[in-house]
Amino acid sequence: MAISSRTRKMLWGRAANRCAICKLEVVMDETGNDDESVVGDECHIVAREVEGPRGLSPLTQEQRDRYNNLILLCKIHHKQIDDQPNHFSVERLHEIKTEHEQWVRGSLQIDAEKQRDDELTLTIIDKWSELAQIDDWLSWTSWIMGSGQPHMGKEVDAKLKELVEYLFSRIYPQRYPEIRQALENFRLVLSDFLRVFHKHSIVLGGDSYTTEKFYRHARGYAEERKKLEWEFDFHVDLVQDLLLELTRAANYICDMVRAYVMPSYRLHDGLLIVESGPHMDFTFHRYRTEYRDEQRTAIPYPGLTEFLTIRSLRDHKFGAGVSIEDPLFIERQRELNNF
Repeated sequence: MAISSRTRKMLWGRAANRCAICKLEVVMDETGNDDESVVGDECHIVAREVEGPRGLSPLTQEQRDRYNNLILLCKIHHKQIDDQPNHFSVERLHEIKTEHEQWVRGSLQIDAEKQRDDELTLTIIDKWSELAQIDDWLSWTSWIMGSGQPHMGKEVDAKLKELVEYLFSRIYPQRYPEIRQALENFRLVLSDFLRVFHKHSIVLGGDSYTTEKFYRHARGYAEERKKLEWEFDFHVDLVQDLLLELTRAANYICDMVRAYVMPSYRLHDGLLIVESGPHMDFTFHRYRTEYRDEQRTAIPYPGLTEFLTIRSLRDHKFGAGVSIEDPLFIERQRELNNF
């Protein structure tokens, strides 16, 4: 468990980026040549670990990372409260935090409506991150991109389906239409990805789905088997291309959150990437994929029909053409199979 983005926004915003003890700002403005400097800490009132300062508590690990157990301090006072836990008891730190936030509301000109909109937006973003399994993105997507036969765990699938419904039913703050549009773009891609994946999915081992090798149903005619093999290849390529598009859409959301609500959002985690393989030469390939230049519109994903045409313009792709009769697809098959 970690501190959520919403919790982080609540902590810093309600404290006005100031130490709750000395009132000094803990974010120094950027200069002409350097980024801003953060000299404050998100401090636990009850320590994250039982052995830490004020750590003996019935609070769960999850509760220790929640807003009610955090206080914003400069680095000097962070060290002091941890070195002197008897003086800075749990009760005393809660009092200090409450008094500081009251002082902020009464003494500083804080945009309370913006703070509320930021917190609501990040509540949605945190839920999106949880259901999209952003922290495990490389892990769960590798099953889609592996061995030329997409797999997906039932638990992953259930969360993704829940996410489609969650995003569809949200009431968004009007302040950030760019974030709302980026989330809608992700929902559209995800809906098509799930629909295409499950067109030929079968249950594998009770806890996952796999793409059926339906060309095995050919009745012995070479021409029919070849057609079904091409249909299978086209389908697998499309599933993988939609996953690449989903990754672009996820990175786009992160960009919009950084641009409008939280500049530090997933900054140290970097872009979401995907990995395919093993390939015929037993190698694995990683892809850094995102919307570029003119692709960065309000809704970059044009829908499945048009995506089949424009996927060749994206930074990475697996498939080609709009069907197995398309000359682009036929040419690709010839190149891959050397005929």
